[in-house]
Amino acid sequence: MTIEQVPHWHQPSHPGFITIKTYKEGSFSKYATASNSVPANTVVADFSAATPASEKAYSSVQVSETDHIELNSDLLYANHSCNPNVVFDTDKGEVRSVREIREGEPITFNYLSTEWDMAQAFKCECGSDNCLGDIKGAKYVPTKALGGQFINSHIRRLQEKRDASSGKA
Repeated sequence: MTIEQVPHWHQPSHPGFITIKTYKEGSFSKYATASNSVPANTVVADFSAATPASEKAYSSVQVSETDHIELNSDLLYANHSCNPNVVFDTDKGEVRSVREIREGEPITFNYLSTEWDMAQAFKCECGSDNCLGDIKGAKYVPTKALGGQFINSHIRRLQEKRDASSGKA
């Protein structure tokens, strides 16, 4: 007998934006898709359900140079892409679309826009032209490689410190 583990937050947490899907029947691996079409530059969610995380984890989001939060919502199922369709803006505490999102399209954000040194690295399989391959955190990626992408201010500050200490521009 298999008992499905259900998160503690009210589900669905963002029914007008997110539908949760399972990769394959019987699997615990889930991902978020758009419930409806979403125009570009639309605020689709906020971090109001988030709580401070006691430590960084695969499920947390870094919101400052030292602090992480647990989202406590279906936003947890937004996966990584090097060419994302949303940004997690930690300064504003909001999630917004960066381009039009089609109904049923997976919801993705660039983990490097929030994470300096990730708790759990992985091989990216987004397939985008600008795919960075191994995703370990922004700490391990040249500042130039993230140029033109939305990056949160705490990651920018950490990049500046790293680049100043190593003599890189």
